[in-house]
Amino acid sequence: MCGIFGITAHRDIAPFLVDGLSRLEYRGYDSCGIAVYDGDGLEIRKGAGEVAVVRREEKFDELHGETALGHTRWATHGRVSRVNAHPHPDTYGEIAIVHNGILENHAALRTELERGGHSFVSETDSEVIVHLIESEVRRGVALEAAILATIRRLQGTFGLGVISSKEPGVLYAARKESPLIVGVGDDFHCFASDPLAFSAETHRVIYLEDGELVRVDPESVRIVDVTTGSVIHRTPVELHLQSRDTQHDGFADYMSKEIHENAAVARIALATPIEELDPIVDEILESRLSYLTGIGTSYYVAVMAQYAFNQVAGCFLPALSSDELPYLVSFADGDHIIAISQSGETYDTLKALRQAMRDGARTSAVLNVPTSSMAREVHHAIDQKAGPEICVLSTNSTISQLVILFRVALRLGERNGHLSAAEVQSYQGELERLPDQFDRAWGTSHEALRDLARRHSVIRNWFFLGRSIYHGLALEAALKFKEVTYCHAEGMPAGALKHGTISLIDEAMHSAIFLPSEREEELRTQSLGAVAEINARGGSVVAFQPSGIGDPEGLFYSVVEHPDNGPLTNPLLALMQAQLFAYYTARALGRNVDKPRNLAKSVTVG
Repeated sequence: MCGIFGITAHRDIAPFLVDGLSRLEYRGYDSCGIAVYDGDGLEIRKGAGEVAVVRREEKFDELHGETALGHTRWATHGRVSRVNAHPHPDTYGEIAIVHNGILENHAALRTELERGGHSFVSETDSEVIVHLIESEVRRGVALEAAILATIRRLQGTFGLGVISSKEPGVLYAARKESPLIVGVGDDFHCFASDPLAFSAETHRVIYLEDGELVRVDPESVRIVDVTTGSVIHRTPVELHLQSRDTQHDGFADYMSKEIHENAAVARIALATPIEELDPIVDEILESRLSYLTGIGTSYYVAVMAQYAFNQVAGCFLPALSSDELPYLVSFADGDHIIAISQSGETYDTLKALRQAMRDGARTSAVLNVPTSSMAREVHHAIDQKAGPEICVLSTNSTISQLVILFRVALRLGERNGHLSAAEVQSYQGELERLPDQFDRAWGTSHEALRDLARRHSVIRNWFFLGRSIYHGLALEAALKFKEVTYCHAEGMPAGALKHGTISLIDEAMHSAIFLPSEREEELRTQSLGAVAEINARGGSVVAFQPSGIGDPEGLFYSVVEHPDNGPLTNPLLALMQAQLFAYYTARALGRNVDKPRNLAKSVTVG
């Protein structure tokens, strides 16, 4: 969601701050702002729009100073506007704060402050924080004590940064269920929501935990417990970020580049040692019941994975959306939950994990950020090692997660005896062929998908259909399509169409269906039943299917083929094509594919 970055040094660090904010833009970008202490006071500049736009319009590059605090916003309270952008100053312009999270008691605090004479400029919940600090300072309380007193009154979640002209060269930060990491440099200290903000300058970090406040100046870092005020000593550790080229490399944008990298991340996932998979397999074998959970794309990964576990291991691992899991499951000793999260900071998934741990469950995770809160909190974590994904939409990280989970399922099927040695070898060969098949699928279909998308870009309503594992694929394909095109798309089981939704079928409603090969005869025949129902009512269907089948009966408006790699991995090849179809449709509509409106890559609020 929002991105926070603060830095203090004995040199001009304003340009470093602005560059760091640009690297946090994926977390939320509807507005941004910076506060710089220039030796005379705080200079605050902010505006609505992307960092590059606001940087130019508000002349960020004119600012100079040795202490600065910045923020990129993804709106939760208050409209997208300049006044709602962070930082928020106090009445006298001496203190400014940035905030990520949601304050549950902001309305009551605001009323109290207004009765005390405070005037508010913005519609945000965040502004109450700076006025609470101000009211403490006006009573003669020292700044750090004022911040601690304020934090103790806040209900909800927060990542908080504070800068003040009353303490030149000093910054404060605190967290509760919102990530913050301290960076330790040779001549500076900083903190950020994501180490990407400062990784070009230092890889030495200190992880801030919930309920802690940190004070940084150029020479020192001091952490205190918010509740007790006691000092916490913590040694910096070396940060190891998975590197991958983050330039376009001849592609028009990050989204197309990252879809093209599906083959590369699949190879990385296949190289994950068995020793890293076995602890999760052990947990599944020893548990009373194991669950898969995630939200958004990660939930649809879980849905696809639950079919794979059934197919190759004979085990039922229910896939549940993280936001609903607390209302569905009462965990107990002997239970096990596998979380899926690209960022490792997803609020709803962390909340579900923490409840499960409190209730005695064991926890595992598949994630792409080994330094994340989730990676540090679970019992076992598999690092995807897929490298940074710059586009807000998840594409290759999704493929990486699926390959890893399919490998866990295959290992489970081998160890529990569900598969024969020959079957294990067959599935393993299918997985090993997959990266090359991604390259083939790109080469043989991306131009056809571009042409198809251009012809269909006027269609505003789509159904995406599939059965079995293709049901999960349909859900993710629909999500990707609506995220980036802003067109309505609904994913559903193909068999559910006739149970009500078929009333929407007409010439203006198009459908896409994901089909298995003819080797899976029963599944294919049942899936084609939905196609017949659509055709009978004047609808049009685009089929995504393995090569060599064609359309001898004339069932489809158009057919998109991918290499036939096998029943386990064919859905992954079709998923890449669905990503490309969404991408090219969005390009035809003139959308910003790397930064679709209203979206944030790392959703860290509830």
